[in-house]
Order: sequence, then C-alpha cells, then structure tokens
Amino acid sequence: MTEYVTTYTPSLLESIPRRNQRQTLGITEDALPFKGLDIWNAYEFTWLNSRGKPEVAVAQFQVPGKSSHLIESKSLKLYLGSYSNTSFGHRNEVIQTLEADLTLAAQAPVSVSLLNPENMQHEGIGQFTGTSLDNLDIDISEYYWNPDFLELESSTIVRENLYTHLFKSLCPVSGHPDFASVLIQYNGNSISHEGLLRYLVSYREHAEFAEQVAERIFVDIMNRCAPERLAVSARYTRRGGIDINAHRTHEEPLPPEVRLWRQ
Repeated sequence: MTEYVTTYTPSLLESIPRRNQRQTLGITEDALPFKGLDIWNAYEFTWLNSRGKPEVAVAQFQVPGKSSHLIESKSLKLYLGSYSNTSFGHRNEVIQTLEADLTLAAQAPVSVSLLNPENMQHEGIGQFTGTSLDNLDIDISEYYWNPDFLELESSTIVRENLYTHLFKSLCPVSGHPDFASVLIQYNGNSISHEGLLRYLVSYREHAEFAEQVAERIFVDIMNRCAPERLAVSARYTRRGGIDINAHRTHEEPLPPEVRLWRQ
C-alpha cells in the first residue's frame, strides 16, 4: 500500500536519465535531432494558505526536451500530494518552490504556472486540426512496436497534419495502459496513411515513458520516410490526475497548446 505524505517532502521526486533510451535511438545529448518540450498538467493540486485555508489550482509544468532527466510521474504525484497540508505565505512561494525542486530533478530550468478555474474555463476544450486516421477501413493485427509499417505513398511532396485518438502504450514502471492522441505534422514525400496508423497502433503493448514514445515516433518517421520537416505531439490522458504532453519538432515553433476532449 502506497503511503501518501501530506507535508512538503521534496525527496519524493524521482528522475530518470534521458540518455539511456536516447542511445538506443542513436541520439546523442549534444546533437539532438529535434527541439522539444514536455508540458505536464496536474489537476489535483492543493496547498494551504497562511491562515490554513485550502487553495486549489491546476499546476502546469514546462520541462525542456533538452533536459538531461525526465521526471517519473508517480513520484511527481506523491510529491505534489505532499503540498496538501503545507502552509505557504503566498502563491508565488508555491511557484518558486515547485520551480526549484523540478529544475533540480530535470537538471534544466522548469517553468511553473498555477491556473485557476477561470483560466481553465476560458481555455476550454480544443481539437487537433488536420486529417483523422481513425476512420480508415483497414485490418490491424499487430500490437507490438513495428516501424516497418511506415512507408511512403508516393514521391509527391505534400504538407499534412495527421492525427489519431486510438493510441495506447504501457507505463514501463506499472504496466498500466497509457492512452494518448498523437498528431503528426510533416512536409515531404507523401506518407502512407494506412501504414502510419498501423505503426501507431503497434505501440499498444509497448512499454515506454510518454516523452520517450514521442522521440521514438519522431526518429522512426525520419528514418523511414525522411520528411523535410516533422513535428510530433503526443497528448496523454490523465493518470493520477496528471496528463503529459510531449512535443518534438524540427526548427519550427512548437504546435499550439490545445486541451483535448479526454484531458
């Protein structure tokens, strides 16, 4: 049974070096093939003000993809829970404490925002723009990561936004399912839509952290299809009240942040 600590305990945070997985993809830390950002939204965050009255907010963290470490999600949940019976003099003190601890864990500057109900209601629910792969009438029978499904449709140069809500992978720590919506934006030789969907569905029994999955998808598409430009966004649904959104792109600006229907 997991013990939930309710007084501020930064030692609960655990981080994992990115280099181990990146080496398997042929990525070196000093020559990343992409820009990246991991955006975390914690919907179950609370603390006490100086008078002992609870305050609540959605805590958003932006972790640079070039950071040497990623933060393990269960440890983040436990760490955030340790704020629940801890008093802070003002909101900025909460933000500064979060930024200091998460920056230390990630080994790179992490920015923190605390979003109130009005913020969240104003943002509302958005959607990906582009072409959904989910209505393709195809047979699928392989559910273990297989980049061989990726192939070109033709040598015609196109610019496409393609997405699916059918994505599922597994947490490498717990083995629990992780559900996501994945957006692929590229320009280059036309990529087979059927092959791309089969490839993305092949992660169904694949165990890897969300950030690593986004990087694997990016590298696989580059290696197999060689687009001129590529951006991959993997927006995961909540587990433990936290969603993870991993973005990897070439030199273009990162895609607009959009909260999807399952988040």
